[in-house]
Amino acid sequence: ASKNYEALTYKQLYEDGLALAEALIDLGVKARENVAVLADNRVEWILSDCAVLLAGAANVPRGSDITDSEIVYILSHSGAKVVFIENDKVYEKYKANKSQIKGIKTIIIMDKDSKLKSGSGIEKFHDLLATGRTLRSKGKKETEKRMEGIKPDDLYTLIYTSGTTGMPKGVMLMHSNMIHQMHYVVPKVAKVTPDDRMLSILPVWHIFERVVEYFAIINGGSTYYTKVTDLRNDIQKARPTFMASAP
Repeated sequence: ASKNYEALTYKQLYEDGLALAEALIDLGVKARENVAVLADNRVEWILSDCAVLLAGAANVPRGSDITDSEIVYILSHSGAKVVFIENDKVYEKYKANKSQIKGIKTIIIMDKDSKLKSGSGIEKFHDLLATGRTLRSKGKKETEKRMEGIKPDDLYTLIYTSGTTGMPKGVMLMHSNMIHQMHYVVPKVAKVTPDDRMLSILPVWHIFERVVEYFAIINGGSTYYTKVTDLRNDIQKARPTFMASAP
């Protein structure tokens, strides 16, 4: 089946990010806590990332091709209590290794078509978003307090290496690292305007892809998500003016 792109405005991204952050705080996510996100690039990814950061927490990202040993090591080592999981396939991987993973209290399933039932530590992403919207509409504004408390040297993301010897290393990047990239590094090599369309294909848990995606956000460009199997069709649909790729 051919899929079509649906637009999400920056205003919606921000408001949904605030709402989801409110729901995360309500779930018990603390400031400066690590929250894992096991998913590939999709609209729920950027919303999760937004929410985790607005809640004053740090994002620990990995793609859906995570291996069994990585899932055990990364979730345990990062001390994550909450993990966003893309779909039932990734959940099966988690479930197979669950006995070895300590500390996870809540799983949030992104995919609307998931067969999993809510309850006993499983939340549905879109239900949680609705809960957050309700909390906000009743005047809850815990997220704003968290945002005010964020310091430049707070941990922004913890990215575990792949392809290194021994166990993966958790690379610590601070808010100031990311802001520096946005203001002083990327503008030297790229220019993005609100008229630009970026087609995103690289793994979003790699920092290069993430920096490029944020740069599009900072400059008001649009980002279109794709994957290798859809690339040919999506290039025609998105007509990108900009793509980031590895050599």
